[in-house]
Amino acid sequence: MNLYAMTTIYHTEVVIMETVSITLPQKLGMKLREKAEETGYLPEELGVEFLRKSLNEELDPEELVEHYQSLSDKYFREGREFLNKGDLLQASEKLWGAAALAVKSVAAKEGKKLEKHGGLWGFVENLSSDRKDDDLVELFHIANSLHRNFYENQMGKRSIEVAVRGIEKFMAKLREE
Repeated sequence: MNLYAMTTIYHTEVVIMETVSITLPQKLGMKLREKAEETGYLPEELGVEFLRKSLNEELDPEELVEHYQSLSDKYFREGREFLNKGDLLQASEKLWGAAALAVKSVAAKEGKKLEKHGGLWGFVENLSSDRKDDDLVELFHIANSLHRNFYENQMGKRSIEVAVRGIEKFMAKLREE
């Protein structure tokens, strides 16, 4: 299991995120994944939470937005890579993660922290209503179907290829102010 952060540029601001790779013993990696699933976090996200708490550090809202956005972008790239390699289950989960983290990024901009799937849905529904954009809910359904596919393995490559376009559109819409 590796934890990542990266240097990214948004608009005219430079966002500094440090890339660190931590190799965990298998037992700890499995525990981290189990705890992440149990708590509604993604593994890298939970790893950063553990580090933040153990180092007694707080992330300011801008840092949290940047963290979620850089992980979202990373997961989207990885999802496409897994799809190109034919690993449909990992592609599905990475693309779900990209969408979920994009939602968390928007929520963090509003000072909110979302931890469970229900919180993601509630936020997307409210955002859709506020923006008068039903596409947000429809596109989040695509993300949710990818998450379900990770566990149920029902979708073929063509379905996931189509879903990638939906996730890309969803993430672009979330970035609109």
